[in-house]
Amino acid sequence: MSEIEKMMQNANVKKYWNSTPYGGIEEYYPPFTAEKQLKIMELLVKKGMLLFTFSTQKNYKVSGFCRGSDYCSDINEALANYINNLWQDLTEEEKQQVKGILE
Repeated sequence: MSEIEKMMQNANVKKYWNSTPYGGIEEYYPPFTAEKQLKIMELLVKKGMLLFTFSTQKNYKVSGFCRGSDYCSDINEALANYINNLWQDLTEEEKQQVKGILE
């Protein structure tokens, strides 16, 4: 199971259902779009759980995706992994905000 699927489960996001051409049914979560990722990052920054910094030489650094020991090779999985590791520390309101973004 991917980190994105775990995050969707943690947030209790409902799956969509789709009929396949062969009469079967497939289920899937809504896509974890770039817009949703930015909204989650914005929420984390506002809560002080993610920090973006830059220097006068215009070198940018993102701090925050280092919680837990898992290595994620792409930003989507890394952000989802970070949310999964933070989940137990989020307030109910913050969890609802994340769920609202993901839906």
